[in-house]
Amino acid sequence: MSQIKNPENKSGWLIGGGVLASITTAICCIGPLVLTILGVSGAAVLAKFEIIRVPMIIIVVALFGAAGFYLFRKKDVCEPGSICADPKKYKNMVRAYWIGLVLAILGIFSPYWVTWFF
Repeated sequence: MSQIKNPENKSGWLIGGGVLASITTAICCIGPLVLTILGVSGAAVLAKFEIIRVPMIIIVVALFGAAGFYLFRKKDVCEPGSICADPKKYKNMVRAYWIGLVLAILGIFSPYWVTWFF
């Protein structure tokens, strides 16, 4: 029960939410490319998701900012069951944070690098 009360342990959910929001952000740009490669016609319909791109970018920044705050802030005392109490869990969570952040950045900037494939 202490894991739920400790805000540090929520960083995994924040990272997952950030990655999901970045995928939603990139659906207007990567989606048509992937569907065209797979041979699905009418993939240009996904371009209508461009309208939600800016709000989703704001959500990505907020989620990864909160995850980074909870994950990297200095703690005076590590409570039992928290991520900082177990170095292996902490390293895995930091690794997940950076991988998720790179995926989010790739998703956010997808309109610029997807054009290289056309």
